[in-house]
Amino acid sequence: MGESQIDRALHLARDAHRGQVDKLGVDYLKHVEAVAEAVRHLGEVYQITALLHDSIEDCDDRDVVSLKDIADLFGVAVADAVDCMTKRPDESYDDGYLPRVLRNEIARQVKLADVRHNRSRLHLLSDPATRDRLQTKYDKTLAVLTAQS
Repeated sequence: MGESQIDRALHLARDAHRGQVDKLGVDYLKHVEAVAEAVRHLGEVYQITALLHDSIEDCDDRDVVSLKDIADLFGVAVADAVDCMTKRPDESYDDGYLPRVLRNEIARQVKLADVRHNRSRLHLLSDPATRDRLQTKYDKTLAVLTAQS
């Protein structure tokens, strides 16, 4: 029996995020796995998107994976959702990025899971200014994403 699409996406995410850690010093792959688990009930396309949601934006200097690679391996729906979740350099979060996420239901659901996971760990940050800044950002993002439900 061959490797599943989820396994392929996990391997690609592992390669893309190799050596990366989050703000708490935890292996970055743990974050994308948690987001994928949170959307598991929505189906494989959502899980794959979740596993790859930061593979372009947070790994652009590594050139491990491209949107074309994602489309070739997992289809246009996943590639489009990952593209919608990829914030461009110098792009406004509120006026450019979030409206693009809202236009794609897969991206919106994965972003909800992403923000909820990030938000659930804020209490572990030691710097109060960073914690407060991120709390405000995540609360605002959740309000925008859930207003579209």
